[in-house]
Amino acid sequence: MKNISLKKFIIAGVTLGGLLLQPSLRANVEVLIAGGNASSTVLFDRATNLFGGTFTSVYGASSSTTRTYVGTIPGYSGLGTVTLDIVLNGAVGGLKDIAQGNPETTAAGNSLVPTVVDSSTSPDVVGVNPLLFNAQPTYVVPYIFIKNPNSANTATITNLTQRQAAELESAGATIPASFFGGTGTNVLYFVGRNSDSAVRTEIDLNIQANGFQTYTTNSSGQPVQDISGLDYEGNVDPGQSSGSALVNVVKALTNSIGTIAVQNLKSGVTPLAYEGVNYSTTNVLNGSYPLWGYENYYTLTTLNNSSQQQVIALLVASVTNATFQSLTTPAFTNNFVPYISVNAQLQPRSDGGPIVPAGTYH
Repeated sequence: MKNISLKKFIIAGVTLGGLLLQPSLRANVEVLIAGGNASSTVLFDRATNLFGGTFTSVYGASSSTTRTYVGTIPGYSGLGTVTLDIVLNGAVGGLKDIAQGNPETTAAGNSLVPTVVDSSTSPDVVGVNPLLFNAQPTYVVPYIFIKNPNSANTATITNLTQRQAAELESAGATIPASFFGGTGTNVLYFVGRNSDSAVRTEIDLNIQANGFQTYTTNSSGQPVQDISGLDYEGNVDPGQSSGSALVNVVKALTNSIGTIAVQNLKSGVTPLAYEGVNYSTTNVLNGSYPLWGYENYYTLTTLNNSSQQQVIALLVASVTNATFQSLTTPAFTNNFVPYISVNAQLQPRSDGGPIVPAGTYH
């Protein structure tokens, strides 16, 4: 396998293994994928799969959110050299950028408008006209509440009800842990994602949140209300910009509860049940666990570049491949739930409702 990191070699006139590198790495076909970073492991895995394991890669300042892959797709020589850019700027931010024609900066330094957005939020939920898009469902992204377990106040908290979750998010650090099933009079701090995140938008809808107050730590490690974050447009937007950053804040704040995609669950934090139901693939499929969103690939209905359309179709086929979604693939296992509507194994009853076997509803 040839997987060459080009980060240190993007300068004019430098060659690497006979390949002449230019400041702007262009190709015969270029596709930019924007969207939420909850699906980064899937996108990176499927990108390498698309090129048959032989590609060059360029890493941006944050390799976990910005990468470019360059290669040829086996069996599709007519496409020539294919450049696949991944810029994970948020599930909401990606939808707004493709709708408004706002460019993203790729790992290779190019400025391009997204070709496709990988998002588990819905356009109409975030004020974007859904009629602008063709949507291709790929799988389901589950979300969870997590707690810092290193406190006597949170030790007995194992579940949140809808009312408790809404109060936690909207009331700020004013409610004692005992209200949430904990012990003592110490308050709990909520740690949330910013509004570019599908974790934020979808959980807000489910718990019927009527406000948002999130906390972080200051330079002394003390809890402070988060009021300084910025969204993708530069507007004040409290909340963490990634699931991994949120986990780190929850680890730092002993009396805290946060929200993440299941993919971001790491050691040092503990997942909570919601309305008495633990997250599991089975509980999403039977409709008893409601915190999730459909992961769709959104393209503009005006996209008429046949080569780009073919690359996107090949990528979608790779992502929705039944073997890949068999729950034995490391990039997929325990992180996501199969939604294999392409072969009619599963169909949604309604958006946000249970996923049930096709033919069992009327």
